[in-house]
Formats: sequence, C-alpha cells, structure tokens
Amino acid sequence: MKSHTVPKRLLRQFAYREATTQSDRLWRYEKSRAPYPKASPDTATRVQGHFADPSDADIEAAIERRLAYEIEDPVNQFIARFCDPAFEMTEAQQQKMTRYVTLLFNRSVARKNATGHLLDIRNSALNSFLSNETQLATVAAHWNIDAFFKGLNFGRLLTEEDVRKAARRYLVASPSGREAQEWYAQGTLRAIAGFDEALFGGEWRLLLAPPGEVFMLSDAPVVTWQRLPSGQLNHGVGFHALNVEVFLPVSPATCLHILPRVQRTRPVLPPTVTEVNTAQASFAHSACFADRDRREMDEIVQRHISSVKLGENAFTVFHRDYDNSIYDILMNGGRWVEPPSRH
Repeated sequence: MKSHTVPKRLLRQFAYREATTQSDRLWRYEKSRAPYPKASPDTATRVQGHFADPSDADIEAAIERRLAYEIEDPVNQFIARFCDPAFEMTEAQQQKMTRYVTLLFNRSVARKNATGHLLDIRNSALNSFLSNETQLATVAAHWNIDAFFKGLNFGRLLTEEDVRKAARRYLVASPSGREAQEWYAQGTLRAIAGFDEALFGGEWRLLLAPPGEVFMLSDAPVVTWQRLPSGQLNHGVGFHALNVEVFLPVSPATCLHILPRVQRTRPVLPPTVTEVNTAQASFAHSACFADRDRREMDEIVQRHISSVKLGENAFTVFHRDYDNSIYDILMNGGRWVEPPSRH
C-alpha cells in the first residue's frame, strides 16, 4: 500500500485553489526541474510500502490507522487555526502537537533512510562486546547467579559461548535490506507509543512571515538547528541537544518554533523566513511545496536540496562510546532497543 509521509491535511495548509478545476494544488520544487504547479496534496508525499514490515503483512495498514486516529485527527481539529497569528495553544493541544511533531520527524523518507546508520551502530556495539572476553565471562556469571535466585535450572552452568550465541542473534546481515525495513516499521510503532517530555515542556512560539515572504514545506518538514556563536546554523542536531531549536512550518504565513527544555548557553535570535526555508530544502528528501511560484524559493531548493542527510552529516551517533552498551544491557536484564535517533 501507499503510505503518507506528510499528512494530507498539513499539505493542504500550503495549497492554493486552482481556478479551472476548483481543486487544491501545490507548487512543487525539485532539483534541476522547473517548479510544477499541479501537485496534489492527496498524493504529493505518498510512498509505496513505506511502513511495510516484511515479517508482518498487517503492520503497514495498522501504522497508517494509528497515525490517522491517534496522531493526525486530534491535531486536524485545530490545525487551521495556526493561520491565525493570534492563536495560542492550550496545554492539551500542545500535548497533541508534541506527538504530531515527533511522528512527523520519524515518518519521513529521510528518517527512514537513516535506519541503516542505526543498524551499523548496533552491529558495531555487538562486535565490540563479542570481542571482549572479560565482559562475556561477567555476563555469563551474572546470568547464572540470576537463574539461581529465580529457581531456574538449565541442567548446567551457562558459559561465555551461551552469551556469545545470544548476542549474535542481534547482528544484522544487511543494514540496508529487509532487516532495516522491519526495524523501521517496528520503530514507528514505538514512536507512536512514546512522548517527548523535553519537547512538550519547552517554549512553543509561532513565527510569523513578514509581508511579502512565505514559508514552504518539505517532505521532511520537522527541522532542527543550533545557532553557533558566529551566527552560522548547525543543521540536524538532536531534539535534546544543547541550544537546539525545532521548526515546523504550519502555513505559508506561520511556522512553529519550539525551544525544547534543554540547557541553553546563549540568547535565541529571531529566525528569518529564508533561514527556515533553507533548512526545509536542506532536510528534504526530494521536494518542497508552497502555495505559489517564487523565484527565491526555487533558488533555495536548487542550491540546498537534500544537503542535510540523516545518518551521514546530521543526527549521526557514531561519536558516542558503545564499547560497554551491550554489556550494560545484558547485565541489567534488558534487550537491545533502537537508539533514539532524535536525541
């Protein structure tokens, strides 16, 4: 089935009414192509098999239903009000938007393409653990003690080889193939069930476009940056990073500007429409959308489209120390879970 990576209702916020057909249409901006004026909000970001799970044929439809009923529909009740500069969300509406923003980040093609990076991290951590004889022996001893106090009898003591075999089951043969697709689908379900307290508890602002300027929306519409002391923007940092700012355009005239509850070491400067549109183009997988034809927006897309790639030059987690991660998980009776890509 074809799944929506950006909700249709959000895309309609950026649509114009085509006079001849009396239907909603979008201007679509892509690399090395002239702006196209007749993209449909209903099909502009549909992707075949996006949430499919090779091991469970029912997962994709279940994800689509849950995204619609649990995430999108509650926000659709008030999303049109973002066009009003005087609109202020209630706490209940902010809770709904927290889940909406989180899932909107996780459901993009750009985020899905970063799954291989996360699986590479898992393999690296597992291989580090498998090569550490001391950690293998310690986990085996811990499991034997735990089994004794739980009254479990395996008929023999567990050995380092038992631990090694258990850990090897989590190695991924092809981080870009079937296992990556399965992991992404299951990760989306976990994201639906989650809630980002730091995002919810932060400061939520509504950024207004000055007269004559408009925001555009990309197919990866939730973007982040840190503003460096030089004034330059460091795109693609985690939702919980130092001084992080999160953006989601919600209409041509308005953009959510969220300051998660994190440590801040410098004042937040007012973002410009050009900065937000540049971030939209940079994070995009292949396209940006707007309600009009603007040369300035096309120039931004041609220059910056897809320059921020999750798992390559943004939201990478290779810099973290994973030497003890599997050891810590197994010693605490846990199991491997997906690293939080947004953090």
